[in-house]
This record gives sequence, structure tokens and C-alpha cells, in this order.
Amino acid sequence: MVQYELVQYEGRFQLTNHRHFNLRSQYRSREYQCHIESAKSSSAVKSYIEKGGEYEDWGEFQIDGRSARGSQTSAADVYVEALNADKIFQVPIPPYVSPYSPESFNQVPEQMLDWARNNIMNDAARPDRPISIIIEGPSRIGKTKWARSLDPHNYLSGHLDLNSKVYSNDAYYNVIDDIAPHYLFLKHWKHFIGAQRDWQTNCKYGKPIQIKGGIPTIVLCNPDVQSSFSVYLNKDENNGLKIWTSLNSIFMVLDEKPLYTQAQEPTVTETATQSVQNQEVEITLVKTQRFPQVVVEPDL
Repeated sequence: MVQYELVQYEGRFQLTNHRHFNLRSQYRSREYQCHIESAKSSSAVKSYIEKGGEYEDWGEFQIDGRSARGSQTSAADVYVEALNADKIFQVPIPPYVSPYSPESFNQVPEQMLDWARNNIMNDAARPDRPISIIIEGPSRIGKTKWARSLDPHNYLSGHLDLNSKVYSNDAYYNVIDDIAPHYLFLKHWKHFIGAQRDWQTNCKYGKPIQIKGGIPTIVLCNPDVQSSFSVYLNKDENNGLKIWTSLNSIFMVLDEKPLYTQAQEPTVTETATQSVQNQEVEITLVKTQRFPQVVVEPDL
């Protein structure tokens, strides 16, 4: 005859005597050694024992966390859920409100304006594979200000951080600013410049993130050797990448002339209002921005 017994403890039970659970016969001096296993689900074992109809209960049964017949939430469960709350209930990224209007940049080359008109738009109107643009020029001529004034976008500067707190799949385009070309090549050169769809990126801490993609990218860089995309692409070993990039983007080389006339210099004096987590926050900017100086050399 086989008998089953379920023993529960309040905490972890450590045993060194392997004969602790042996059963001694009432009629002879003989011990019976039990087969002991750790129960993965106390509730499942209890149900199996009760199935025969002949059983005895002693003490109060503790419903375990894996039970399908009941549940209990531990402090650890609550802590884990709290840590993941921002992933489950993501707060929308507050939109960037440019203090400049695109019209204030009245010296932008026509090729750049045509590119913006044909590629920066919402999902419904956007081309299936939009073309990106690489703009190379000296500092302080208004490249970043113009790029960020067009429409809702993702701004990535210094390094590529694509977590949901800073990167939105609802943006119209990406702006990649001051990111070394060799770093972008190691990461997501073709994903960004090629406006590829439905790709993944690995975060340093956490699971891979799915990127919706399908939006164009404005790449901004300076003409120095370490930053220049033209210098990088003109290397012999990058000839294949140069051909691919020329098919998926246009290249603009600007001189020191600003993207506006001196008389139309953008002045930040208005009040920009943006919604941050359902609260209206007023940002008043009173600093006048002066940029030094745009001759186009489209060839790499």
C-alpha cells in the first residue's frame, strides 16, 4: 500500500539526518524509508492526495504562489511589478517644441528644402522607403536648429540611446547629431539611413527593443577627420558602403554661411508651451542666437 504525505514549513527547512522521515512499524522493529521530493506546487500535491477520498488534514494549509486554486502576492512580486511598470504603462515622450519656425531659415539650399517636402510627413503620406540626408558643415551655422524645427522627431546626439524614454516610434524623422561615422557603422547605419522597418536594437541593460522604423534620418556632422562622413565614405575599404549610402541618401556640404540672412536672424523671444505628463509647462527663452555662415557641394 502506497501512502502520500505533504509536509509544509513556514520557511526553508534544512535537514542533515537522512532518517528523519523514516517510518517505524508498530508490530516489528523495522523502519521504512520514505521517498522524499520537493513539491513544485503544494496545491497540486494536495489535490492528488485528496483524490482518493481517504485523507487527514492537520494544521492550516498554505496556498503556494504557483497554485491555480489560489494566489498570494509576495513583496518580491510587488517589487518586480513596480520596476517594470514604466515598460507596461509607458508615459508618452513629451514633444520637443522648437523655438524657431522653419520659415526663419531663409537661406537653406533648395535641395534641402525639396528633400524635407518629399520625405518628412506622417505615416499616411510618407513614401514607403524615404530618402535620408547627410549634412556636413562647420559649427554654428544653424544645421541643428533647422533640422529640429521641421516636425516631431527623435534627436540622437553623442551616442545611440533607443530606449522608450527618449525614442518614439511615432516620430516623423530622426536627427543624428555629432555621432562618429565609425560608431554609427558599428550600430545601425543601414537601419537609420536606409529607413528600414521593423528592426531590433540591443540595450545595454534590458531586452532588445523593436523599432518601427520606416522614417528618414537627418545626419549632421562637421568636416573634421574624425566626424566627417565624406572622409569616412571616401576611404577605399568603405567603397561598397559609399555606393549603398548614395542610393539611400543625398549628401550636402555647407560652407560657413548661416542658413538665414543677418536681417532674418532667428531670435528666441517667444514662449513655447509643451505638455509634460499631462501638466502644462511654460518655457520662456530670451537668449538671442547668433550663428556664423551655404554653399552646396553635393558630391562626396
